[in-house]
Amino acid sequence: MSKREVDVNGFVTVRGNPISKVGVFPYLGKSISSKCEPERIYWVYRPAEELGRAETLESFKKVPIINDHTMIGTGFTPAEVKGVEGVTGDEVWLDGEFLYADIKIFSENLKHEIYENEKTELSMGYRVGEWDPTPGMFGDQHYDFVQRKITGNHIALVDQGRMGAEIAVLDGITFDSMEVRVDK
Repeated sequence: MSKREVDVNGFVTVRGNPISKVGVFPYLGKSISSKCEPERIYWVYRPAEELGRAETLESFKKVPIINDHTMIGTGFTPAEVKGVEGVTGDEVWLDGEFLYADIKIFSENLKHEIYENEKTELSMGYRVGEWDPTPGMFGDQHYDFVQRKITGNHIALVDQGRMGAEIAVLDGITFDSMEVRVDK
């Protein structure tokens, strides 16, 4: 059963779509700090208490959805130059380890990428207010840094997201034995 809603304009809405998750993810040092080894991979923890901060949740409301990453807005690429192809909704919430929002796709280009080319993974574009250098463990995964004070900029449709296939345009899911299959 598809969760996809198509309105009279042909715009596609998927309610309650995952846009991020708690976990430990790889980042190049140059993405973190000039004090890090630029080409070294560091493991970075994104905790629930940071994704669930009121300011973080608010910052991901009505952010642009774009094809591939580009920071947009003042000091970055203008939105009209990049081309905003959709938007998140005005409700963003953390449930367990997943951050959810309604997503709305406007452009024929993005719909084609999702439904014809099967490019479905999503990735957050954001700023990190503090890269906390406190190492630790999340489950059985070691990390070097903790992301704090996360502020949303956009959601990007990408070929392969850092968070994997769980963070994708999921407008229909079926379970085949132990595998999860996304139905477009």
